[in-house]
Amino acid sequence: MHLARAGILLRPKLHTSPVSNQLRLASSGNHAREELLDGAHYSPEGGFSTPFWRNALLLSLLAVSFYKWAPPRGDDAYLTRWIAHYSTPRETWARLNEKHMLQSQQVTDNVAVQGRATRPAIIRHRYPQSLEQASPHLQGVGSVPDMSGVTIRT
Repeated sequence: MHLARAGILLRPKLHTSPVSNQLRLASSGNHAREELLDGAHYSPEGGFSTPFWRNALLLSLLAVSFYKWAPPRGDDAYLTRWIAHYSTPRETWARLNEKHMLQSQQVTDNVAVQGRATRPAIIRHRYPQSLEQASPHLQGVGSVPDMSGVTIRT
């Protein structure tokens, strides 16, 4: 960890509550007392020299200058050209989206096939010759069924 970061973490934090940060908003002065002191009535500042009109003039000058020197609709702005230069071309995204769509379709087809799958109606043995390889010595007396009528289908 850098020393600067360690210093920031170890520095005591100044916690101030919202109550102590409260600003005087609406009732910031005693207006009745001012009138009693000098007897004159002062109106708030008026005219076109107020901050509102100054900001409105600056904003309108900014809008007019932007309209005058902004690039035409057909031309791309410098930032748009820079982003287009470093971004992936549209054809690449179209090709990747098409490949993804085909792979998704294949996965859904596989899921549908597996969902409809059932076990075969006939139980087939993988190695039917193993049925005849059982040892006769391991069979108890009378426990061997008659297999003379059994035929093996493959």
